[in-house]
Amino acid sequence: MKVYGIIGWKNSGKTSLMERLLACITAKGFTVSSVKHVHHDVDLDQPGKDTFRHRIAGASEVVLASAHRFALMREHRGPEPTLTEILARLAPVDLVLVEGYKRDAHPKIEVFRAEAGHNLIQPTDPTTRAVATDTALPPLTVPVLDLNDTEAVAQFILSQTGLTRSPPFDTVAVVDWSAASSPSPQRPSKDAIWIGVARADGVTTTYHRTRHAAETFLTTLLDAEAAAGRRVLLGFDFPMGYPQGFAARLTGQPRAQAVWDWLAHHITDGPSNSNNRFAVADQINAQFHAPGPFWGRPDTAAHQHLPRTKAVDYTALGLAERRHVESRVPSAQPVWKLYTTGSVGSQALMGLPLIHRLSQRPGSSVWPFDTPNTPLVLAEVYPSLLSPAVKSDPAIKDEAQVRLLAQALFTLSQRHALGPLFETPPQAAEEGWILGVGHQTALLGALS
Repeated sequence: MKVYGIIGWKNSGKTSLMERLLACITAKGFTVSSVKHVHHDVDLDQPGKDTFRHRIAGASEVVLASAHRFALMREHRGPEPTLTEILARLAPVDLVLVEGYKRDAHPKIEVFRAEAGHNLIQPTDPTTRAVATDTALPPLTVPVLDLNDTEAVAQFILSQTGLTRSPPFDTVAVVDWSAASSPSPQRPSKDAIWIGVARADGVTTTYHRTRHAAETFLTTLLDAEAAAGRRVLLGFDFPMGYPQGFAARLTGQPRAQAVWDWLAHHITDGPSNSNNRFAVADQINAQFHAPGPFWGRPDTAAHQHLPRTKAVDYTALGLAERRHVESRVPSAQPVWKLYTTGSVGSQALMGLPLIHRLSQRPGSSVWPFDTPNTPLVLAEVYPSLLSPAVKSDPAIKDEAQVRLLAQALFTLSQRHALGPLFETPPQAAEEGWILGVGHQTALLGALS
């Protein structure tokens, strides 16, 4: 939970500002709780009432419950609890606004009105990040906000706490990619390209026999969404980055984007899926002083530097076999595997040139390498996060995966609940991350 304080001397207008901020910030879709500190003894109960009698009889905590709310009264019978102890008892929310506790270490806004007759607190308090006032003040080292402009004060707090929120996505599309070397069967089948598209009016799925056909479909879709002013989240089920160090070894730049650009200039992909991915992997492996990181190929694709089975010492090579995110998803295959079941490495080689092209579209970003606040956000997804729901769906597995994941992500977006899914550790800046890892419960819950 984020915590932000509102402080000021008596009659400065703290409570009035708190009331307006609570209404303003909750109206933006955030969950907010409040804590108010008072210096005099307080009792919400009355002598003679049942709950009062419970407390006098010795109850440590008394709950008064009704159909619409409950009140918890606790007799601490000892030192006054700290703000930290009080916050620990609150249910999780996006933001807790704290009125008072001016000497605690959390960040604060001071409310100041000259007519209250007190000096400013801010000049001697480094935790005060701004002053909200209705009067002219001498120059300060922190921003001065208009006390009567509730929106401006709310936006300052949201910005300071990192709770700035992009609009929800109007459209969510999920792509189950394929690295096949020939067109998929005419009849819809598994292990082909499926695309699920979720909007307010429902979810649709389409089947594509070639990567060329799928890219044409996506380009047409994105053009239409952009023309209509709709915001799009587009997920692909292949890695968008490699373990730390690979990008610099291949391109001289420690950036995933440099790998996309390199692959876009080296991978060839014909209209009927013919491609040179094994030759490109062989070329990459040849650049390493020890056997290179990629492995897996058919017997008919004889390449000197690309072994048919795994014969790589990743420690000696100075690269990890798996990205950090894959330690969170043990079922995910390593990015270096190019052949047989789970050959996600081939999907990446054949998909990252497309990511490069899509990233050049105006108004696009690729998470987590960019901040996901643009009209078009590309992201790596892993439909198997929804395995329990997919297993109970009678449709072709690939079709069910893209339909259900698109639906779940769209629902969470409409609920303004995607924010936590976009949080990543530092390693994601180069390696990428899977959207939704650690949030399977939320994804599955969005389907119910």
